[in-house]
Amino acid sequence: MNEKIARQRGELLREMARIERMEVGSLAEEYREVEGEGGESARKGPYYKHQAWVDGRNRSRRVPADEAGALKEAVEGRQHFESLSAKFIELTVAATRGEGSGSKKNSPKPSRRRNASKRKPS
Repeated sequence: MNEKIARQRGELLREMARIERMEVGSLAEEYREVEGEGGESARKGPYYKHQAWVDGRNRSRRVPADEAGALKEAVEGRQHFESLSAKFIELTVAATRGEGSGSKKNSPKPSRRRNASKRKPS
C-alpha cells in the first residue's frame, strides 16, 4: 500500500476513535407563534424534536431543553464519523485499485508463422 494513503488512513482511524458520543437521527429546533394580549404575536421556544429511523419507521420524540445540547453533540459526532468513514473507504478503494495496476499480466507474444509464404507483388 502506498505510504501516503496508509498514513492518511491511520489519521482517519485516530480521529474516528476520538469521537466518544454518537446518536442516530436529527435534532430540530422549533418555535411557536402565540398570539399575545393586544393582538401581538409572540415567539415561544425553542422546543426540540429528535427524529430517527428505527425499524423502518420515522420515530419522533420531544427532548427537554437541558438535554438538547448533549443530543446535538452526539448527532454531530455520528455525522462526523460517517464523513470520516466515507473518506476511509475512498482511500482504501484507491489503494486496492492501485495495487492491481502496478502488476502486468503476462500476455503471450505474437506468434510468427513459419513457412509463411510471402505474397508476390502483382
